[in-house]
Amino acid sequence: HEWKFDNFDRAVTVLGEDHKLQADQLQSALELLGNDTDQLANVIYSYVNLPEGKMSTRKGTGVQLDDLLDEAIARAREEVEDRVEDRLRDDELDEEDIERIARQVGVGAVRYDIVSKQPTKGITFEWEQALDFEAQSAPYVQYVHARCCGILDEAGDVEPVADTDYLTTDAERDLIRAVARLPGVIDEAAEDLEPHQLATYTRELADRFNTFYRECPVLTADDEDTRAARLALVAASKHAMANALDVLGVEAPTSM
Repeated sequence: HEWKFDNFDRAVTVLGEDHKLQADQLQSALELLGNDTDQLANVIYSYVNLPEGKMSTRKGTGVQLDDLLDEAIARAREEVEDRVEDRLRDDELDEEDIERIARQVGVGAVRYDIVSKQPTKGITFEWEQALDFEAQSAPYVQYVHARCCGILDEAGDVEPVADTDYLTTDAERDLIRAVARLPGVIDEAAEDLEPHQLATYTRELADRFNTFYRECPVLTADDEDTRAARLALVAASKHAMANALDVLGVEAPTSM
C-alpha cells in the first residue's frame, strides 16, 4: 500500500466482509507509519449465498465459478431456444448464433446479478431472477440493445437525423433524458465506488426505451422527419446501453 501511495493518487482495496477487521488494522498500521490514508478506500462485499443457504468449503457446499458459468450458459441456451419461434425479427438463428447468445446472456446474467446489488447487502443468487427477461437482469437490458440493433437493421437506407424538434412526446423526452444521464451516472458510480448505480441505470434506460417503443412507431412513423429523428433516438439508446454494459463487463448482443 505504501508503494501504491507513491504511484497512484487513489488506492481501493476490495475485500470480503470476513476481512473487515483486517482492513481496519491495515489502515491503522499505515497511519502509525506516517501515511496519509485519505488516499485509501476500502470496499467490503457481503457473501454470495444460494437460496438453500451460505456456501461453505468446509461443509462442501461451495460452488465453483466455472461450474456456475457453465450452468448459466446451459440455462440461457434453453431460454433462447424456447423463444426462437416467438422472435419478431426475420433473421434466422443457426446453432452457432444460439451458442453465442447463450454465452453472452448466461455469463452476463451472473455478472450483472452480482454487480447490481449494493456491496454491503447480502447477495442471494437465484437462477430464475438472474435469467428473467422481464426483471432487472442482464437478459432484460441486453434485449433492449438487441431490439435497437434490429430496428436499425430494418431501417435500411433511412438515415437517422438527431432533430429534437420532431421528438415531442413524453416517452421520447423521457428517453432522451435517460440517454443523456449516462456520463454523470458513470462518474458518480466511480466516485462512490458503487457500480450497482450503473446497473440500476441500465434498468431505467431499458424501461424508458420500452415505453418509447410501445408508444412511438419508428419505422412506420407518420412522416419522414419524425421517422429519421426517432431512428436517431434508437441509435443513441443503443450506444448508451452498449457503453453502460461494457463498463459493467457485460456483453451487448446484437440479436436475441
